[in-house]
Amino acid sequence: MQTDSSIKHVLFDLDNTLWDFSGNSKRILAHIFSELQLAEKGVPDFEAFYAQYMFRNTYLWEQYALGNVTRDEVRHNRFFITFDDFGIQHYALAAQAADYYIHHTRRQTDLLPHTRDVLTYLSAKYRLHIITNGFDEVQFFKLENTGIRSYFDTVTTAESAQSLKPNAGIFEYALRAIPASPEHCVYIGDSADADGHGSIKAGMQFIWFNAERKPNTYGFKEVHDLNELLHLL
Repeated sequence: MQTDSSIKHVLFDLDNTLWDFSGNSKRILAHIFSELQLAEKGVPDFEAFYAQYMFRNTYLWEQYALGNVTRDEVRHNRFFITFDDFGIQHYALAAQAADYYIHHTRRQTDLLPHTRDVLTYLSAKYRLHIITNGFDEVQFFKLENTGIRSYFDTVTTAESAQSLKPNAGIFEYALRAIPASPEHCVYIGDSADADGHGSIKAGMQFIWFNAERKPNTYGFKEVHDLNELLHLL
């Protein structure tokens, strides 16, 4: 099943679509658990710490999207509140964890399988772009550090657009930056809500990178492996 032949631009999410956010992030969180000796401070085990961090991080990102907290509050409070959940009320320790996480996570270079091959193939046929909810300093560093920045003509972050997915504003900002009409664009991302509903609201086509094979109750066109894009685009 081929995508519409009018497509001229292929836009990607970055985290968990190209860059292995889950694997890279979990590795650094394990280092934090060990190096800050959290087990000795009252955290039962790493999996408990990881689950609670992910819960708090997700909530704070949702609040950031609503404009209720700042970028710096997300970066620091996700650790402070997580530690507090385990009875550790130590702002300096949370700040140390936050700095360690930002410094080391963005330096991880694991990409999802077939990323480079797919980008090489698609870049010969289309102009490629990134739309990501991440912070400028982190996302641009990831792109450069993994050696894939050169594939993309434009990179739009939530910070530069002053809008987060699934708001249509971040997609419209990217379209102006390209510049392109939405009907000439297809967006590929791992989140049915943030990526799918947001890009469709902006008038783009959407392909769901559904690596976890979640039930597709939306009727989205989907792939389970990046390699499948070679048959769609």
